[in-house]
Amino acid sequence: MNRKILFVVLFLASLCTISYAQVDPDLDPDPMAEDTINYWKTEAKFSFNVQQVGLTNWAAGGESSLALGAVLQANGKYEKDQVVWENNARIAYGVLRQGAVDNRFEKTDDIINLSSKYSQKFSEKVLMTSAILFQTQMDEGYKYEDIPNSSDKRRVLISNFLAPGYMQASLGLTYREGDIMDMTLSPFTGRFTFVMNDSLANAGAFGVLPGETFRAEAGISFNGNVKAKLMKNVDFKMGINLFSNYEKFPNTVVNGLAEIVLKVNDYIASTITSQIIYDDDVMINFDDGTQGRALQIKNVINVGLTIGFK
Repeated sequence: MNRKILFVVLFLASLCTISYAQVDPDLDPDPMAEDTINYWKTEAKFSFNVQQVGLTNWAAGGESSLALGAVLQANGKYEKDQVVWENNARIAYGVLRQGAVDNRFEKTDDIINLSSKYSQKFSEKVLMTSAILFQTQMDEGYKYEDIPNSSDKRRVLISNFLAPGYMQASLGLTYREGDIMDMTLSPFTGRFTFVMNDSLANAGAFGVLPGETFRAEAGISFNGNVKAKLMKNVDFKMGINLFSNYEKFPNTVVNGLAEIVLKVNDYIASTITSQIIYDDDVMINFDDGTQGRALQIKNVINVGLTIGFK
């Protein structure tokens, strides 16, 4: 019971700190005030890509395919006096259909990643930070497994919206170098796992106890971000989040995402993303029907229309 109270206190403390930022008079200045400086920096980018291969009587062989993908990224940063408030969102979805036009589309990319971070400055480089991170997906995820003594495969549900869902609330110290790099170490972190699907919850997926839909953990976390311009029209950014449950320390949950954007012009760009995840509590369904722990790796290359907003 004491642990559950600690989790709730950590979560509410972070939530209240961020909520304070929303009602702070400095964040909503009088529109009639003489000071017209805009303390907000906002940016949004929407990318859409299509890849189509059509083959008819093609002697070399192969299959027709159609791939669709979209990515929405948005961020807003407020900084004035001793206050820094950052909000970020990344939503991506992609599908692929291979072969005949009546074949189903299979999911290739699916993520909802939201974060809000409120900081008070000790100096321009050192800040006290309260943050909330949330991550889940939009659509069902399936895995094809071999059927014993058969050449056929079965389609097995392995994930869904809020199955899993992760929320992390933390309080710690941030060191930053302008907009280029920041690192936050949070010794007070609550991590909450949701599995809101009966079949997955009953199987004890994603670390919850069989039959339960929620798991709470207390631990320490590290969050780091780096941005760099590699060359003209080539931007790089990388973020990593580490979490270790105090009861299992030093076992660590790793979630890292790197992105390279190659800009052709204001409307056409290529984006290369690579993500790695390792979670000791997540059992991977292998092709032979067995389960085990493994490093998860996802690489996505998109070339298509990009629309930016500021």
